[in-house]
Amino acid sequence: MTRCEHCELPLGSGQERFCCAGCARVHALLHEEGLGRYYELRRGPGVAVDDGAPTLEGADWIDRVDAGENLDLDVQGLHCAACVWLLESLYERHGAGELEVSSALGRASLRAAPGDDVRGFVSDVERFGYRVRPAGDADRGATDGLLLRLGVSVALAGNGMMYALATYVGLESGPVHRFFAQLGMAAATLSVLVGGSYFIGRSGRALLRRQVSLDLPIALGILLAYAGALFSFFVRGEARYADTLSIFVALMLGGRWLRERALERDRARASQTDGAEHLEVRLAEHRTIGVRQLRPGMRVWLERGGLVPVASVLEEGPARFRLDWIDGEAEPRTFAAGELVPAGAFLAEGRAHVVRAEETFEDSALSRLLTRPVHRATGGSRFWSRAALLLVAVVLLSATVGGVVWVFVGGPAMALEVATAILVVSCPCAFGLAAPMAHELAAARLRRRGLFVRSADLFDRALRVRRVVLDKTGTLTTGAPTLREPSTLDALDASAARTLATLAAASSHPKARAVREALEARGVRPDPEARPEEVLGHGMQLGGARLGAPAWVGVEGGDLAFADGTTTLELPIGETVRPDVAAELTRLRDMGLGITILSGDRPDRVSAVAGPLGISEAFGDQRPEAKAAWIDAHDPEHTLFLGDGLNDAPAADAAGVSGCAALDRPFMAARTDFFVTGAGLAPLQDLLLTARELRHTLRVVYVFALTYNLGAIAVAAAGLMAPWLAAVVMPISSLATLTYVGWRLGPRTLRASSPRRAVGALVEGTP
Repeated sequence: MTRCEHCELPLGSGQERFCCAGCARVHALLHEEGLGRYYELRRGPGVAVDDGAPTLEGADWIDRVDAGENLDLDVQGLHCAACVWLLESLYERHGAGELEVSSALGRASLRAAPGDDVRGFVSDVERFGYRVRPAGDADRGATDGLLLRLGVSVALAGNGMMYALATYVGLESGPVHRFFAQLGMAAATLSVLVGGSYFIGRSGRALLRRQVSLDLPIALGILLAYAGALFSFFVRGEARYADTLSIFVALMLGGRWLRERALERDRARASQTDGAEHLEVRLAEHRTIGVRQLRPGMRVWLERGGLVPVASVLEEGPARFRLDWIDGEAEPRTFAAGELVPAGAFLAEGRAHVVRAEETFEDSALSRLLTRPVHRATGGSRFWSRAALLLVAVVLLSATVGGVVWVFVGGPAMALEVATAILVVSCPCAFGLAAPMAHELAAARLRRRGLFVRSADLFDRALRVRRVVLDKTGTLTTGAPTLREPSTLDALDASAARTLATLAAASSHPKARAVREALEARGVRPDPEARPEEVLGHGMQLGGARLGAPAWVGVEGGDLAFADGTTTLELPIGETVRPDVAAELTRLRDMGLGITILSGDRPDRVSAVAGPLGISEAFGDQRPEAKAAWIDAHDPEHTLFLGDGLNDAPAADAAGVSGCAALDRPFMAARTDFFVTGAGLAPLQDLLLTARELRHTLRVVYVFALTYNLGAIAVAAAGLMAPWLAAVVMPISSLATLTYVGWRLGPRTLRASSPRRAVGALVEGTP
């Protein structure tokens, strides 16, 4: 099997040396800068590098680092000793301070010396694929509290074992025996109060909400073991179960802490990018900047569907904005002039508006919206939630029946041990933790490839996709067409040219952008105070002037036309097919998918693109309603539609799975199941293969969970498993499940597989 020369992960079809551009870039950097020893120190496969080139825009915290001050950093991407060596080597180039790196925690502690170039160091680190930010109080997860409980419980367990030593060596009576029994009982009581209260409290709060928590069997096991210890202490004068109980609590907390820590790190890794590196905004003066460069006070231009990138004040009103992305409300809300519009809203009317930014992107809610958890309960997840509750019921019933039976077979003491072991050894974490973790890691994998999941059941529906329907402009083509005959603009006088520039600047359509760039090259600038209106599916208008579809403007044929009442102008546009589209379409066909083009462009231009790409189903002159009607008539449930404009919204609503290309204008994201922030069709294949691998992973996890629980409960019910052994086995099974999920769906490239082998698995219900 051929592997990537940098991360050593399997290469896919068409990949020669590297799995992604990020790995190729970092591999070249390591050798160019004499850091090739990284590969000698690393053991085993590494992690694929984020393809996007890093930027330190807005990283003002670097300039506030004081010499001699301890600064804790969160370094995302650390995974081995080679990473530690690399970071330390890079810091030696920029300073004489101290740097301590922990790959296990993903943290670094920096004490800068006077004159250290901290910004240069961070820039170098990010060039090699890591991401660095301050590890403030917000990064302290819930595991900190668990770790404190665990530390106390381990200490109590150790002392409890020492106190029980007197009994184990044969001391069965006397004041020393009673003294150590009292100490052991005290340690057990403290273990229940400090450690056991974590499980008891969680299950109790769930019961108050009339819910059955997955912590309930553990809590009952702790209480039963404590009841047994009390019974032994007061009736027999010995704390027979005290040391076992202390050890059990410590082991259970240890397993839970490891499990929660793994989830916490995976969530942090999953959120290491919000996809904003490629997002751009247009300022009122019609200058385009990256969204991270946006600063308070800047005036942002919004056309129909334009996304509000940060909380902003509406300069002129009223204006209607949709808040789908924020609160799910489909009905637009009207904002008055001077009112604050939240980040994530998008303009829902044709007239352009200007808003004034009130914050930076890093402080806005949009970055949180981009990484907002999307895994709400679906039909499948509800089924497995019910299965988890059924498992809890089986565990409780088994513990009750086993305890009653063993009262008659082995006596009350043995019955108590059996019931406790059954409650302790059961492990419902596959349903409560492994499944959510699997969905989150699957979404994180796609996010690293530039595809953002918006719908909770996307992976389930993606398994049913048999046809991919694509828009042409901006999807199959580069999205950066050019005006083929710039001399055409010579026919315009100064006023008409300015009007045309204003209309072109107000439109986000790639063809209008070509006209705008041609006018800018001639020194013609738009009117920043004008507010053109978009006529959906046709073009832009301002007063009596129009720019858009030739038929709408009043011209026969052509690509784009302009008319202002005195001058009518045809604007021929040229465009280029993306260089990687042919290979990506071939991979989709190899997966058994049909390809169709639905475009609003002229049929001859659509055929000119479709022919060389081998696409037989290609239709032009498709209005938004016509696209939706075509999809409705051609098995919409098994259709994936990818568009790039608000006029594609009806088609997106009709398709079983929908996405939008949001490279610089993600206004369609609230209407689709996913959006992509990069060019090309490669993320589509990633989505389909990830859905397949997620289903396979969950099937393995569920089968293992059912097999383990039934087998472990049977062994415990037979009296062959002591409570302390159950406390060891249960966390091991839990961690094994989570480790498998992390291995299958962790942050790395997709598994290399034959697309043709994946065809059957992509159809729902195929084994």
